[in-house]
Amino acid sequence: MRIPTRPRQQGIRFNITPLIDIVFLLIVFFLAATHLTQNEKLEAVELPLASQNKSESEEPPRRLIVTITSDEKLYLRGKEIQPDELDATLMSIDDSKRKETEVRIRGDQRIPYRLVERVLISCARAGISHVQFAVLNE
Repeated sequence: MRIPTRPRQQGIRFNITPLIDIVFLLIVFFLAATHLTQNEKLEAVELPLASQNKSESEEPPRRLIVTITSDEKLYLRGKEIQPDELDATLMSIDDSKRKETEVRIRGDQRIPYRLVERVLISCARAGISHVQFAVLNE
């Protein structure tokens, strides 16, 4: 009986199908992440001017962006909320994660201080001490 033989191919062949799958998944992940971060900044506000502004060194592990528009509405993660909902949301953060959570306030330059104060009091009640304001350089 004769044993069939196949001619042997020279060289090494790489299967790049898994590599293409991983690259595709990374592209989808970064598109989704970019879309979610941009949703928090959809509300148009005129940020106040500041003479001194510290540049950001790195992104904190957890950041909540609270936007206060000129018509005195609060937005968190792109959704309109009431002040008591903000209190509940901040209090619902796990105690271990509150230390590393930053609250960024994007307030229109024409809003009264009482609205900003309401957000600051909510942060203080929740035990969040890392609060920053979004401003523009002069």
